[in-house]
Amino acid sequence: MKCPKCNGTDSKVTDTRIVADHGSIRRRRKCNTCGYKFSTMEVYCKTELVVSKRNGMEEEFDPEKIVRGLQKAIRSDSASDRKIEIIMQNILRTIRDRYSPKISSENIGLIVMEELKQIDPIAYLRFASVYKNFHETNEFEQECKNLEQPSDQVI
Repeated sequence: MKCPKCNGTDSKVTDTRIVADHGSIRRRRKCNTCGYKFSTMEVYCKTELVVSKRNGMEEEFDPEKIVRGLQKAIRSDSASDRKIEIIMQNILRTIRDRYSPKISSENIGLIVMEELKQIDPIAYLRFASVYKNFHETNEFEQECKNLEQPSDQVI
């Protein structure tokens, strides 16, 4: 497990808890390189889920990729680990309920953005600016305006 602060790969588990839905485990970790404390989620995958990438390739679903994106979008604060845990539970539930055995990376991005929009609008903008690959400031401004409008997009 890579440390989100120093990218060190040597960490130890300091606490393990089963999450209420019994489908995942939350682990508190401490980086042995820099001492940074962070949380990870371990999720039981009931079925093999395949992700269709934009370039046509397919790969096994890896929830850690979503966690890394969320960690970048949600800057460190006292509630960031809890936010990521809640968002991941919602994302995984949505994916399990609506998509099996295949989901597109585009749909994963849309699900992540919808969850972020509801919980942390600033993190949503950070994620959307990378996901949507903004090239102009007016694209960012338009996304800010869209945030103010209620979402009726079906994923």
